[in-house]
Order: sequence, then structure tokens, then C-alpha cells
Amino acid sequence: MNNKICVAIVLIILGANSVFASRCLALRNVSEELKASVAVFSGHVVAAEYQPVSGLPGWPEGIEVLVIKFSVERWWKSSGTDEVLVYSGVGRWPDGHQRIFAHDFTFEVGEKYLVYAFGNEGKLGASICGRTAKLGDAAEDVTELGEGKLPDKSAPLVTTQPNKGLQRTRR
Repeated sequence: MNNKICVAIVLIILGANSVFASRCLALRNVSEELKASVAVFSGHVVAAEYQPVSGLPGWPEGIEVLVIKFSVERWWKSSGTDEVLVYSGVGRWPDGHQRIFAHDFTFEVGEKYLVYAFGNEGKLGASICGRTAKLGDAAEDVTELGEGKLPDKSAPLVTTQPNKGLQRTRR
């Protein structure tokens, strides 16, 4: 009986820690998030693939980051290209283990999203602490953002990393 109580307490503490670790500060409204974002677009995820990164201080050589490729449908802020790469907070170490950063937004291949991206146009990211959401759950945001612009198919892909190996895949 005493062991069951101890196990229950440990589980409650661990559960509480994971909940508090993933809490965000107050969510911005649409206009604040638009202003704070580097890029805002809607589109569907066509691929997800690990790509090598280097030169990250304090990180071992050989780390790969999960990169998400979007086919863009509408733009509200930024370049207007028809494809965008978003770098996730999911890293794969040379020994095979993965690390997922607590506030990373998780995208699924084949799903459509409204993305409020941070970073710079060469290396965009998205957070669960922003307004990024599945497109079906973002109707109010899309209404407030307005019509947006169609992508420019002649503009270059928004990335600083080569993407020749990035193929359309399903997990």
C-alpha cells in the first residue's frame, strides 16, 4: 500500500513538471503575433526530413535537425514564395537519440497550417507558444488577417540550407 502511494506521488510530480515545463506566457492577439513574426503563411506540409547542421556552439558535430517543407497557399507577411522550409526543434544526435525542445510546434505531413514563423527568412521556426495552428482551427485568425497574397512561383525557396534531398514523404 505504501509503495502504491509513493508511486502515485512520483507520477503526479513528474506529470506536473512536464505540464509546467510546456506552459507558455499569455498568447498574443492576431495583430501582435503578425507584428512579432518574421513570416506568416498558410500551406500544407509536403515533406519532413532530417538535415545536417553544423557550427552550433556547444552541440556535437553530426547533429541533424528535422526540417519541414511547406507548399504555401497564402502569404500575409514575408517573401511570397510557393515553398518554405521550417526548421523544427527536433534534433537527432550522431548516436541516434532524439531531443525535442519543449516549445517546438509539431507538424504532420499532409496537414494544412497557418504558420506564424520566427527566426529569419533563411531559418524559420514555429512555437506552440505562438498562434501557429492547423488551418481548420485558425478560422478566426484567417478572418482577421484578411485575404493575404498568393505565392509567387518564380521566387526562390525560403532557405539557407540546400534542399536537394528533401522529398515528399509520409511518416
